[in-house]
Amino acid sequence: MMNQKNDSIESLATASLMTVASELFSNHHIITLPKGAKYTFQTIIMTLLHAATSVNNSLESASNDLKLKSFLTKIPSADTIFNYINCNNVEYVLSSFRAMNRDIFKSMNIKGKVHDIAIDFHNIPFYGDENTPLISGIKPKNGSAWGYSYCTLDIIGDVKLTLDVIAINGFNKNYFDLITFLFERLEKMQIKVGTVYLDKEFCNDDTISALTKLNINFVIAAKRNPKIMGILDNFKKENGPASTVFEYNFNKNGTYFNLVATHDEEKGYILFATNKDVKSIEIFEKSIPEEYRKRWNIETGYRVKNNFKIRTCTKSPVARTLFFVIQCTLHNILNMLKSVLEITAYELKSLINEDIIKVIRYGLKSLYIIPFKLFLNYLNMYNKTRKRDLRNQLLRI
Repeated sequence: MMNQKNDSIESLATASLMTVASELFSNHHIITLPKGAKYTFQTIIMTLLHAATSVNNSLESASNDLKLKSFLTKIPSADTIFNYINCNNVEYVLSSFRAMNRDIFKSMNIKGKVHDIAIDFHNIPFYGDENTPLISGIKPKNGSAWGYSYCTLDIIGDVKLTLDVIAINGFNKNYFDLITFLFERLEKMQIKVGTVYLDKEFCNDDTISALTKLNINFVIAAKRNPKIMGILDNFKKENGPASTVFEYNFNKNGTYFNLVATHDEEKGYILFATNKDVKSIEIFEKSIPEEYRKRWNIETGYRVKNNFKIRTCTKSPVARTLFFVIQCTLHNILNMLKSVLEITAYELKSLINEDIIKVIRYGLKSLYIIPFKLFLNYLNMYNKTRKRDLRNQLLRI
């Protein structure tokens, strides 16, 4: 076992993370190249990864930079890569992302375990014609009320992974159907849900009805409205500036839920919708806002994903989706590695990009090749051995 442990550590230390990432994209054909393509899949992926991991964070800049650094490898132009990308469709890219995730999830051993989940919309402002495919109305941001919108499903807590991505358009943003569809996908992934955390955009009867029907615990940041504020004003007159919990529904036939109103001297009432049982009002008022703070993990996840952002002005919905999927995949690879190694987003970017330059500059096919499945086996072996050694140390104390 000691030899296996040493072998796994040595393999993890010498593996090329560029090779690991590019093989993952290759195994599941994140895009399909057209017949007679002049450039190889690996060269296309390396150029995309260079855009995602270097200061040259647009496809045009990444292509030009690699052309300057390459002695032997022919580098495609950004226009050529966009042409290759546009031979695909959005759903193909998303289905490939889900296939890549299945490999990553195996190494994380997340199936059959209870996880808290966050669902959110990731909006990218768009400044062209709002009739462009995949463009929908979004919350106004940076001077635009139109953009590309993706619904993301994330595990939050000690494990952080983007489980799924759904491309949103004006026709499929039906909250009841969307929530139902997302939890059907979770069931297929064999993920058990503890509590789902959502922001104010999901605080509506359709979302709450779907979650109630699915028997899923939820905590949702709630919006103020005249009806709610009337209830709170009456409560305040009778009890003073205190926190409270009361049963509420949005309309006559709507689903009832608990509305937690915590009173803040500066902000007034802060509202949360939940279907959790009220055993003690005092504990309930304190625990629900504290629980909701878990959702901040998804905001941290957005910042990490933005480390791998490929900037572009393209109107292509396929390219936009591919670039977002690359962000999410590299975010998942990072968190997969974090389960056994101390590594930051910056370090992962540097390691991948250093290897890309070596391959491109000297015309190498690859570096330190370890098949992706074997790499995952080494991760699992190292993780199990580390946990066993820790248990043995605790027993000796």
